[in-house]
Amino acid sequence: MLKYKTTLLHCLVVPAIFLLGMAKAYSKEVTYCINPDGAPYEMLRNGKHVGVSADYLSLISQLTGIEFKLVETTNWQQSLEFIQTGKCMLLPMLNRSSLRNAFLEFTQSYFESPNVLLGRKSDVIYQGFDGLTTELIGVNKYNYLAEYLSRYYPQLRIQMFESESEGLRALNGGDIDLMAGASLHLHSVMEQMNLKGFVITGYAEPYNSFRMGVNEAYPELSNILNDAIERIPEASRVDIRKRWSNVKRQYQQDFRAVILVIVCVVVLLATLFWRHNIMRRYARELQHKQKEMENLQSVLLEKNRLLEFLSSHDSATNLYNRNFMLHRAEDEVSRFNRFHTPATLILFDFSTHISSSGDDQNLFSEDSVRELARVCLGSVREVDIAGRWSAEQIIILCPQTPIAASKILAERLKEAVETHPRDEIRKLPFSIGLASLNAGEAFSDWYERASQALYIARRHHSGKVVVAEQ
Repeated sequence: MLKYKTTLLHCLVVPAIFLLGMAKAYSKEVTYCINPDGAPYEMLRNGKHVGVSADYLSLISQLTGIEFKLVETTNWQQSLEFIQTGKCMLLPMLNRSSLRNAFLEFTQSYFESPNVLLGRKSDVIYQGFDGLTTELIGVNKYNYLAEYLSRYYPQLRIQMFESESEGLRALNGGDIDLMAGASLHLHSVMEQMNLKGFVITGYAEPYNSFRMGVNEAYPELSNILNDAIERIPEASRVDIRKRWSNVKRQYQQDFRAVILVIVCVVVLLATLFWRHNIMRRYARELQHKQKEMENLQSVLLEKNRLLEFLSSHDSATNLYNRNFMLHRAEDEVSRFNRFHTPATLILFDFSTHISSSGDDQNLFSEDSVRELARVCLGSVREVDIAGRWSAEQIIILCPQTPIAASKILAERLKEAVETHPRDEIRKLPFSIGLASLNAGEAFSDWYERASQALYIARRHHSGKVVVAEQ
């Protein structure tokens, strides 16, 4: 029994002593900046820091003895500038992003909150950003969602705003279709602006996973904060969430339910006298609706196929686009690393500008580019993947193909261009560079070697095929 008590005392006291020992290094003040307009997560109220982050800093201060001192800023952008220049050491509540990783050390996540899509129509539900097509979406340009959407959803129509309040005004005026942001913050701004009539039309990935960001000059501070966050009791976390989760359900008068009841009563009374005729009419209408649904489903399926095609193909040539080729090349590198199957990259570079009497003239039409793409497709095998990498470069990925076989393919492509019946294709200045994939190479290295071979081919004369050194 005595041994058990001693072990328990050791488990409780040693972490506390360790945490206090680490905190001694920061017995001085730790300066921090906040988003003064980030309610309810953090804000300035009568010159005092309040909100979720303020409550967590208070708990951490009690656990570590660190004294946190607020450095006031006018906006979130200024806070980001201060943390980078060292005017403050800590940002207590923000999401991690690749851009912020460059100058911040992040703690573990301590508070999560969903992102939502706000709209004016309640009859439309979006399944995240993947369900959006032509809608114009508003987002705070300083929010990490702006970086996330630009990186992973470049096809969406996005309008940047200086703040959520500016975006909500645009949504209220009909200038945008949806506003994306953190649910608690958007609701707080709506209450401040006394805006009504908005509805949540969908939840948007990813969730806000708030952390503390420490200036990279103080890496040990993040360790102290992580230890303190782990020791915060669950009951305290729940109390903070309850205190600041201010989203309430709003009710609106809706007479549609009353009207529906009246209609149902009328229909029910009518069925007592005309049941047979009504059932026949409903059967005909149901059959008609089913046919309409089948037609709509067929149209929707065709539209989805078209969207899928357009997202992965170049509109001018119908070749695969750069983004698709990049993904396929990365897949081929992964396959090579697993199975060590050979692969070759062919770069076909051509010039649409022909120099004549000292003048650089663009004599190569879009129709000629399309014809050149057809020549490439006619020269490669079914397993090869051809795509338009840039305006004057076509890239061909040859899976499970050694360099010797790929050179034969490149020569066949060269011959097809030089013997083409159309003059502008035959006279086209072009060069071809090849490179096989080596062990340990990333796609960027592979592409760079092929580009070097292409550069050598350009230095010789048009129609040259050069293989990169291993």
